[in-house]
Amino acid sequence: MFGALNRFIARLDSDASAQSSTQNPGDNTLGFQVLKNTNKELPLEPWFDFVVGINGHPIESPDPGLFATEIRNCAGNYCSLDLWSAKGQRTHQLTIAVPAPPSSLGLTLQLAPLNSTFNIWHILTIPSPLSPAYIAGLLPHSDYILGSPSGILQGEAALGELVEDHLNRTLVLWVYNSEFDVVREVELVPRRGWGGEGALGAVLGYGALHRLPVGIGEEVQAPGEHLFDAGPERGPTGTGDDLGEPGEAEES
Repeated sequence: MFGALNRFIARLDSDASAQSSTQNPGDNTLGFQVLKNTNKELPLEPWFDFVVGINGHPIESPDPGLFATEIRNCAGNYCSLDLWSAKGQRTHQLTIAVPAPPSSLGLTLQLAPLNSTFNIWHILTIPSPLSPAYIAGLLPHSDYILGSPSGILQGEAALGELVEDHLNRTLVLWVYNSEFDVVREVELVPRRGWGGEGALGAVLGYGALHRLPVGIGEEVQAPGEHLFDAGPERGPTGTGDDLGEPGEAEES
């Protein structure tokens, strides 16, 4: 009887360990977030996928040069990547072929905390067809603002500050649509005097109640410091920042 009980307890412990691997990593967990993927042979989703390990080693250094060197060392061979997806918050492994002579893998990555994927703004309503949000083609209910190539957004007020910085000039936003499960770039021109409140012209939701919904078959849970091309011969090519915290619906 005790042997069966011990096996049952061991199975529970094993199940708990397996479940923890699907939960959101701690605040300090870093990974190289996929921003662009032009390589159709690599099943990596921009914004959602993070490289958290390479060849069995976790990403512990913020230096992208070390990651690029590891890729170069695999030229003409295979490389193993540990990937964490914000969709479902799961980690899995992907083996990729690294070309020789070294050439670009077609990936653009930047270092980011995994929990930065919590920093999104849900388009709740767009009150008027005259608003900048409506003219730009943003969709209420199904659109979520993930970030912008203009800079990484940290905290609830960050989007409003970015909008103010781009008054009467073009602002590019990364927007996820939950209905079609796609990320697109949206160009809009924030302005006042369009006939309503805010320069964006949309009511936004932010925080735990407004995170990405359960996706197509998955649960769903954006960018960091070092931006670089993940080609084996490349080093850093730019820089960025982080993201941050929860809040309530607001109008921008």
